[in-house]
Amino acid sequence: MKKFLDMKYFKISLYIIFVIACSILIYRVSSSTDNFMPDIWNSVDEFKSIFSAVVVGFIIAYLMNPSMNFFERHLCKMLKATTPKKSKRIRRISIGVVYLTFFGAIYLFIIVLGPQLVENIRVVILNIQANIYRITQFLNNAEAYISQNITIIPQDVVNEAFNFININTIFDWLIAWIDAISSTLISSAVNITTLFLDAIISFMVAMYVLSQKETFVNGGKRFVYALFNKDQAQKFIDLMKEAHFMMIRFFVGKSLDSCIIGVICFVGLWLMKNPYALLLSLIVGIFNMIPYFGPFIGGIPAVIITMFVGWIPALMVALFILALQQFDGLYLGPKILGDSLGITPFWIISSVTIGGEIAGAVGMFIACPIVALIILICNRWIEKRLANHDVDLPKLDASEIIIKPTPPYKTLEIKS
Repeated sequence: MKKFLDMKYFKISLYIIFVIACSILIYRVSSSTDNFMPDIWNSVDEFKSIFSAVVVGFIIAYLMNPSMNFFERHLCKMLKATTPKKSKRIRRISIGVVYLTFFGAIYLFIIVLGPQLVENIRVVILNIQANIYRITQFLNNAEAYISQNITIIPQDVVNEAFNFININTIFDWLIAWIDAISSTLISSAVNITTLFLDAIISFMVAMYVLSQKETFVNGGKRFVYALFNKDQAQKFIDLMKEAHFMMIRFFVGKSLDSCIIGVICFVGLWLMKNPYALLLSLIVGIFNMIPYFGPFIGGIPAVIITMFVGWIPALMVALFILALQQFDGLYLGPKILGDSLGITPFWIISSVTIGGEIAGAVGMFIACPIVALIILICNRWIEKRLANHDVDLPKLDASEIIIKPTPPYKTLEIKS
């Protein structure tokens, strides 16, 4: 009995139970007949639906906080807030200005730009069939001309190339995309009351969170200090401050950058007398929020839609968007964002790809800041471990690399 109660054997028993439990869990997750994961995901979806409005409210408050801080900072200088009562009044005024600016921008967009945008979409949908026939005729004529007059290109290469750019396949994809958007809008219209109420609740939650943000921050700090020891809690809070600064700088900078790109795109397409200037600039501006892949994703539908007008305008739009994205990538983006994330293009491309596979467009948008935070945590841990092992191996910056010629390999001579 004494042997049985030995802590050594007790720990071994716990490890065995843990291994058996993990094995059963893995079997039930991977089994096709005894899989309980769908039930768990249904429960998670129900839980999300209950708290979604509150969570969205916190997200809205987080994104509106920089704008509120801007107005609050300037109002404090003007009104000289020296008492808690004046500070509360300035806080209410700042929140009111932010909400008024946000909803005023939406109202102006609906009143001024909404009808033209709806007209652009209506014309595109009405002219799809006629333009499919016209573009198909153009591609057939081009294929026949190349086959007859440019004989240096093999016939099978020409056939493969024109099969690859089959216009029917492209427009089938475009029509499927439009149908998906339409079905989403219809399903949203059916649940318009629920969405409207959720939106009201979310903005009300955001208002109260903004008005009492110091209380929430203080409560979070108290929880962290209660959960960890003092040094660990301070390190965690410092890390969260860095993550907050990184996220806000990325989101605010990327939003400003995309707005400027959208306006420049609209002006350029308007000067080119493109009939879909507003629709195309809106598409380009929205997709520009996605790092690296966004400009190309936004440029493809813009070029396809402009092909309704003609292949020369479509080529001009493609060249203009390419030049615009080069200007954004080489000059405007670095000026606004700087090195806000501090990660290399490899990590940006990888994170956007993985984020898109996991959560679609939203995943592509938020993947870069999350990966940047993970890399920051990993670098801190690696530096700490290297210091403990007394290893002086600093992180290599790509801008400091000096290329040295590699000496030629010597061939081995085998003596017979």
